[in-house]
Amino acid sequence: MRLVVDFDGTVTETDTQWMVLEEFGDVELFRRAEEALDRGELTLRECMELEYLGMRAPLEQVNEWLVEHARIRPGFRELAARHRPLILSSGFAECIQPLLRREGIELDLLANSVDARPDGWRVRWRDEEICAACGEACKRASLPDGPIAYVGDGVSDRCAALAADRVFARDGLARFLEDAGVTYAPFGDFFDVAAAL
Repeated sequence: MRLVVDFDGTVTETDTQWMVLEEFGDVELFRRAEEALDRGELTLRECMELEYLGMRAPLEQVNEWLVEHARIRPGFRELAARHRPLILSSGFAECIQPLLRREGIELDLLANSVDARPDGWRVRWRDEEICAACGEACKRASLPDGPIAYVGDGVSDRCAALAADRVFARDGLARFLEDAGVTYAPFGDFFDVAAAL
C-alpha cells in the first residue's frame, strides 16, 4: 500500500501556508477569504489565489522565516525513512523543499508552485483537471495507482481521502469524514501512523 501524506498542518505541526499569510500577507484579506471558503462561497483554489495576492514579501525572506519557525510533526523523519511516502500538497514546492532540506529528508513531492511577485504572489497550479467526484481541480488526480493510505488534516485533503483505501485524519479532515460517515484513524503524530501501518 502506497503512503501519501499532505504537508501543511499534517507533516508540519501548524499549517505553514497560514503561518506565512499571517506573518507576511494581508491579514484582513486572509480572514475574509477563509470565512468565504468556510461558507462555501469560494473554492479552495479561489481562496488561495485571493489570499496570496496580499503577499508582498520576497520568497527568500519567507523561506528563511519558515526554516526558523515551522516545526515538523514528531515521527515524520522516522516514517519517511521507513515508508518513503509521497508528499501531495496544495502548498508550494518552493516553500516545502527548504523545510525538507532542513530535516535532511528527501521524498517525492507533488505540489503547486508560486510566482512570488512584489505586487502579490501568483499561484501556479500543478493540476488543471476538474475532478468528476468533487467538481474542482483537486489532489485526487495525483494519487498514485494501487492501494493508498492517505494522511491529511484539511480541506485540500477531502477528495483524495475519499478515494483512499485507508485514511489517517486530524482536525478539519477528521470532522469532514465524521460528518460524511467515513471511517478513518485519528493521529496525533507520525509515530501513531507508523504503529498502525
